[in-house]
Order: sequence, then structure tokens, then C-alpha cells
Amino acid sequence: MNRVRNLLNIDRLHEQGITGKGVGIAILDTGVYTHTDLADNIVCFQDMINDRVALYDDNGHGTHVNVR
Repeated sequence: MNRVRNLLNIDRLHEQGITGKGVGIAILDTGVYTHTDLADNIVCFQDMINDRVALYDDNGHGTHVNVR
């Protein structure tokens, strides 16, 4: 993650007061599994294919792109 942090120059953004705090995002993908890095950050989950209510990911890609 440090490589991406440096590539995007995140420290410069933080110095300018841009932190992303209070910003919500939506990710449309294969799903998301309850990964420890995401435990407190998932506020909504909608399964548009199988109508499941519990978090799951059919192939892991959705969880991968959601982990910060």
C-alpha cells in the first residue's frame, strides 16, 4: 500500500486537509467477504443476483478491491 500511497502522493493531499473523512463510496462488484480490514467500514450490502442478506463474495475479486 505504501507504493500506491506514494504514487498518488497521498501525504500531500493530507497536508492540504483532504482526508476523505465523511465520504461514502459504492463499489459494484462480485461481493465482499467480512475481511478484518473492512469490519467497521461496510455500512450496506445488497445482493442483486441471489438476494442473500449476509456478506459473501463468489470469487474474491470484490473483497480484493474493497480492502483499503
